[in-house]
Amino acid sequence: MTNSPLTSNYRPIHRIINSNRKISAIVYAVLVTIVVDTVINQNADYLVNQNTSGPGIALFIVMATISIIGQYFILEYVKLKSQDIRQKVRHLNILHRIVAIVQYFLISIFIFIIFGIVISYQYPTITLPVVTAASYGLDIGLMGIFTFIFFSWYKSNRNSVVVLLYGLSFAVVVITSSVFLASSLLRFVDSPPYRYPDSEVEFTSPEKGSIRYNLGKIYHYSDIASFVLKWIATAFLLYHYSKKIGKTKYLLLVGIPLIYFLGTFMDDFGLYKPHSNEEWFYWYLYASLNSTAGGILFGIGFMLGAKHFSDRPAIKDYMIISGFGFILFFSAGQSTLTIAPYPPYGFATMSFFGLSTYLVLLGLYASAISVSEDIELRKSIKKSTLREARFLDSMGSAHMEKELMKRMVLKARQEQKEWAQESGVVASLGEEDIINIVKEAERDVKEKK
Repeated sequence: MTNSPLTSNYRPIHRIINSNRKISAIVYAVLVTIVVDTVINQNADYLVNQNTSGPGIALFIVMATISIIGQYFILEYVKLKSQDIRQKVRHLNILHRIVAIVQYFLISIFIFIIFGIVISYQYPTITLPVVTAASYGLDIGLMGIFTFIFFSWYKSNRNSVVVLLYGLSFAVVVITSSVFLASSLLRFVDSPPYRYPDSEVEFTSPEKGSIRYNLGKIYHYSDIASFVLKWIATAFLLYHYSKKIGKTKYLLLVGIPLIYFLGTFMDDFGLYKPHSNEEWFYWYLYASLNSTAGGILFGIGFMLGAKHFSDRPAIKDYMIISGFGFILFFSAGQSTLTIAPYPPYGFATMSFFGLSTYLVLLGLYASAISVSEDIELRKSIKKSTLREARFLDSMGSAHMEKELMKRMVLKARQEQKEWAQESGVVASLGEEDIINIVKEAERDVKEKK
């Protein structure tokens, strides 16, 4: 069969977005870009000469290009992998379209800024609050919607601690992001209309007792609360898969992010105090990578967990999406455009904040559905096993165990199929898991007899 030009042009893109290995390479390239962009953004006042030079402008354009290409491929990847669940859950399809519109809007602003810098050596300052509002507005909107969904879900099924914890963490993120957005917009009020190569970059500390100072305090503590809640929820979620991952790997995956995070507060508790400029530099470097390291480690946890579901590709894909989301989410929230550098380093980082939020929420939503259905399926299998075992035993069946196993596996498969048709997500229990549950229920029957 010959390929039409349209099909031939489409196939390379499809091969990329249909390959977890290739899309992983794109995500890691984006992560490197975000880390470099964040480091330059946070030290923009020391790097003015380098940033405004020819190589500095060229680096900004290269990073912008990687960012734009990365956003396009990640959006297409999620679109492909989530098509089943989006067909079953209508509001997810609407949210996907909104996310795509916002991301392409940010890409258009990015291109506009690049042309302004290359052609007229300037860019309008108004683009910075617009980008901040779009990225954080998307994050706040998505987190708010999923907070409502998870709380409603928990209200109808109070057995799911994971759902409650993630719902609480989403609610805290809404507060954190709202505070950051309000504080940032206040900073932009007195900004000049345009930024030029000789524009001053200022990192200003708010006056004690001012609105911005109080907002900063709220942001600091809510950010800590958000991290801790996400850590606890992720520990619970991965614990459900710990038998597949392995207990040692599980403890390392959930333990290292918490140890690293707590380690950044050693100076607050007087456990460590830098004594030289060099020590201060490395300490700030260590502390500033706090979120990035946590995101990477959370991401690795989901990525490793996904490897154990090669026989259930839907669960594998959603765990990978969650992993990508965590890797980018914690890194994309570390830059600020309020310092208005030239060129606007930090733009690439911030442009991924809303998108990474969507990846985290979509992946967690599907994974949480799977865990919830696993729990319900386990209960159903045990209950049915007890009933069927008594029935077969009363008939004096010589092949009770074989017949029981056959019936339970068929029943569990049918229930999985029905849930998948309703939610778009297949429960993660495999045939071996179902057999083990049936055997466990059989032992209960024998013990009671």
